[in-house]
Amino acid sequence: MTSDQVIGMRFGRFELQPANRQLLIDGLPTAVGARAFDVLLVLCERRDRIVAKSELFDLVWPGLVVEENNLQQQISSLRKLLGAGAIATVPGRGYRFTAIPDLGGTQSVVANPHNLTQPRTRFIGRESVLADCAKLLRAAPLLTLTGIGGCGKTRLAQQLGLQELAAFADGVWFVDLAPLQDVQGVVAAVAAILSVREDAATTLTPRVVAHIAERRMLLVLDNCEHVVDSVSLLIEALLAGCANLRILATSREILGVSGEQVYSVRSLSLPEGADLDAVRQAEAIHVFVDRARLVSPSFVVDAGNAAALAEICRRLDGIPLAIELAAARVKLLSISEILARLNDRFRLLTGGSRALPRHQTLQAAMQWSYELLSADEQRFFRRLAVFASGWSLRAAAQLADSAAAQVADSAAAQVADSAVTQAADSADDYDVLERLTRLHDKSLLLVDRAADAQPRYRMLETVRQYAQERLNEAGDGDEARTRHLLHCVMLAETASSQLSGPRQGEWMARLRLEQEDLLAAHAWCKHCSDGAELGLRLAGALWRYWSSSAQLERGYSIAHEVLAYAGAAANPRARCHVLLGLGQIAFRMGRYEETLHCAKQALTLAREVGDATQIAAGLGLMGNGCSATEQMQQALVYYEEARDIARELGDRFQLANVLNNLAEVHRGQRSLAVAEACYEESLSISREIQNVGITAIVACNLARLLVAAGKRERARVQLLECQAIAEAAGLRGLGEDWLEVSASLAVTLDDYANAALLHGASLARMQEAGAHREAVDDAFIAPLMAHARNKMGALAFDAAEAAGKALDYNASMVVLKAWLEDTRGVADSQ
Repeated sequence: MTSDQVIGMRFGRFELQPANRQLLIDGLPTAVGARAFDVLLVLCERRDRIVAKSELFDLVWPGLVVEENNLQQQISSLRKLLGAGAIATVPGRGYRFTAIPDLGGTQSVVANPHNLTQPRTRFIGRESVLADCAKLLRAAPLLTLTGIGGCGKTRLAQQLGLQELAAFADGVWFVDLAPLQDVQGVVAAVAAILSVREDAATTLTPRVVAHIAERRMLLVLDNCEHVVDSVSLLIEALLAGCANLRILATSREILGVSGEQVYSVRSLSLPEGADLDAVRQAEAIHVFVDRARLVSPSFVVDAGNAAALAEICRRLDGIPLAIELAAARVKLLSISEILARLNDRFRLLTGGSRALPRHQTLQAAMQWSYELLSADEQRFFRRLAVFASGWSLRAAAQLADSAAAQVADSAAAQVADSAVTQAADSADDYDVLERLTRLHDKSLLLVDRAADAQPRYRMLETVRQYAQERLNEAGDGDEARTRHLLHCVMLAETASSQLSGPRQGEWMARLRLEQEDLLAAHAWCKHCSDGAELGLRLAGALWRYWSSSAQLERGYSIAHEVLAYAGAAANPRARCHVLLGLGQIAFRMGRYEETLHCAKQALTLAREVGDATQIAAGLGLMGNGCSATEQMQQALVYYEEARDIARELGDRFQLANVLNNLAEVHRGQRSLAVAEACYEESLSISREIQNVGITAIVACNLARLLVAAGKRERARVQLLECQAIAEAAGLRGLGEDWLEVSASLAVTLDDYANAALLHGASLARMQEAGAHREAVDDAFIAPLMAHARNKMGALAFDAAEAAGKALDYNASMVVLKAWLEDTRGVADSQ
């Protein structure tokens, strides 16, 4: 142990000489054990305050596990040498050196005095954070570091204080407010650190102000959140009377003092990639490795553990305390074993018995914040844990509002639908906004803001897991999850109608944001009383999203699950909707017999309930199944009947769809003129109703026909339009189509290398989506690719195709767009 503060000190018959590690009595050296000397030195250096037992253990026995009676023995031996009054025991808090120094003797000679403890571990990363905070501290009299428990506020404040020592001639003084049990002790704690004594004639606050008034000093107030009101009053008085004072506070809640500069301490940086170098560069990894080596000196990050280690840090949200506690488990567990246990992180991540109580475990750190909430805030905080990926203000209102709570108990989904809508309308957004603000100010949730988008709120996963435990513990979990399910059904059904109109791109993006919540809602259907009906409604509303976002397998499995629910047959209309969606997904996956099976069941149900729109959709799906199984004449019969019903209903969406399907049959039969007319009418309708999905599909199909007809420039223009529309709408599921058609166009231009490249990218997109090429499209592309392969040679073609398969979605779209733009003005065939 070393000292950078006490050069020498005399008190009574004693003289402490740190440099020589000697204690003199009447000028003669006295035998003192090494640990006892270190204890004495720590107490002398910090004679202006109480020194906690945990701090003594950390400084005198760093990194070691020592029984408390060992410290008591050292204190006892020192009292025998110095006298019983030299060291006072403060029950429940620690010890304080109480002997009076001889002012005529050798004293501390420090240009910049302080009571900051020397760090026990390295301060890793956050160099830019330190620089930012230093600038803010110079510009503002009060800087408050806020953040979730365990995010490193205290350590950052201590490091900043050490870094800025030279700027404060009268010292940097650290006051830990965490041990205070009531608000009355704040001023007394500050006075004790600064050696300001009480006076019967003057209250303590004016005396502290007078003591600091002319001094250039930094006062660090740590852990203010549970005594915010008292801290704020004291700071107001100090800043009013102390022109050269700077105050650095740490708190899980902002203090609300005029002129307060708030800096939110974020989590450590996480790996930006999966490769070994990227993993090693992250701050969270650096901290994990540094702390792991305290218990396992040979620990290294290598190819075998990098991915799991990165996932641990991500799942722990980069929270320093959580990462340090996880690293300590390296002593007994492998990295993969630690990762596997993170679903029970609050039992896994425990600390040493001498840690501060609020930091002994990750759960204790969360509990400290939770207990500072009012009962109403705790209830609201627990309910928000049902959101898996964040929420909007309206979503929070629907879960918080009392009217919505009544809906969760409704036995009928139809009643639930109208009641939830009324609850949403009646919820007080401003009241909910105020509650969200309070949780945000207490560092329990984050706000994500994107340009031109509504703010979204979310919890770190560690906070959310803690809130879920409290939700279940309170017995509110089932109700809250059912209300969340109802919210998701409302959202999905609203989105379903929008996915057929001009706002398709906007709603695709919205559903991508909400996807984890939609999946969580689906999973809950198995556990609530109205789960079968709500599950059917949710699946029926979302099948088009799963298909358009290239998640066919997910949509397929969800539809099968809800159709198998007990009671799923009770709502034939909703069941019919799901069967239609399942049939469409099965069709894209090449499961044509299942397509026909779903279509027949759906058509039967639609006719039973007399729903003409669903009858037309069922006929269209029957046509798809027949076309795919080469029953072309029967397909035409179904499509034409569906077309007639759609015209009679004035259902332009259905009409645009069935006209496209009719065109596909005619194209397959080489009736290109008839096919082109159907495509053009379908395209005209889809543009008129601004349905970007149908427009993109029909434009791509028309481009196939144009390539076959030798109209290459028109085909190129159609493909560029198709890509632009689908990209803007987020329709990733169409990627394989326009890549494939572009590959066919490249063949007709004798650009065989790009044909093979684009074809490979198309195959990769198809495999990602789990899609299957339709027979009419296979008949179109197969001979063209065979021609290209023959012209290039098998080896060259295969190499170019493999390069295309290696492109991810975004890269393939960049290549495609560049190629289409480079081929502008291509001559059409004669």
